[in-house]
Amino acid sequence: MAEIIAVASGKGGVGKSFFSSNISMSLKTAGNDTLLVDADLGGANLHDFVGLKVPGKGLYEFLKEKVDISSVITRSPAGVDFVGGSSDVLGMAHITNFEKLKVLNRLKKLDYKYIILDLGAGTSFNMIDFFNFADKKIMIMNSEPTSLENSYGFLKVALYRKIELMLRKDLKYSDVCNKLRSKSMNYPNINSILAAMNEIDPSGTKDVEEIVNEYKVGSVLNLVRTRKELNVFYGFENVTKKYLGINIEKLGFMPYDISVSESIKVMQPYYINNMKSDVSKCLDDIRSHILTKL
Repeated sequence: MAEIIAVASGKGGVGKSFFSSNISMSLKTAGNDTLLVDADLGGANLHDFVGLKVPGKGLYEFLKEKVDISSVITRSPAGVDFVGGSSDVLGMAHITNFEKLKVLNRLKKLDYKYIILDLGAGTSFNMIDFFNFADKKIMIMNSEPTSLENSYGFLKVALYRKIELMLRKDLKYSDVCNKLRSKSMNYPNINSILAAMNEIDPSGTKDVEEIVNEYKVGSVLNLVRTRKELNVFYGFENVTKKYLGINIEKLGFMPYDISVSESIKVMQPYYINNMKSDVSKCLDDIRSHILTKL
């Protein structure tokens, strides 16, 4: 079965789609059968990064027109197989839970080694559930305070969502579940959730602690201009460990390079046309860390 790698960001504009598309090219170049999927159901534009002028058939046709998923896979000019998303279909961003599971389970059974899911920015249920379902989870950020704040917020919501889905099976924790769903600040950190559960029945805390201990996320810092910005990694890692209890694996960074912007403007696949650049070398390093650390 294919291994799903989900790529997320707390906010737009940090280079998530650039990373998703180019890490898929790096994986493919290294000899791994790789499928790139645009899972941004409301604002799909990933096709631009792999040299396709239009997304072609994609998740919309699979879900709404009931075509087989193999028929919506396109070989892109970048050399990786590609499944488009949807950006101009009313309601497509709000698929049902059944449709969401259908996408994930069908992708998992495809004959690829790795499937890259490029998720939409933000904390919708669909994006969070896609992220939590993945075998490997990656968060893209830059050193701007808003990016760090939103990245932390995304991980907090994702972790709380996973905990809430587990706790909802036991009615005695229904009040905890309601508070987790209504506003994450009801529980400012993981210890506050455990404390609330202890007051009801401490027997369930072991299951929550297991979720937290096994929840591993890789981080990539993009658009790095100075060495000082790398300190962001350590600050982010410390905060998530302190308040959420989860482990962040530092996968690497990508330097700022004007040639990346130029490549995006003319819709040319970057990695395969700039394999000797510092950005591409960093992508190769990140690729190896994804496979060994996550």
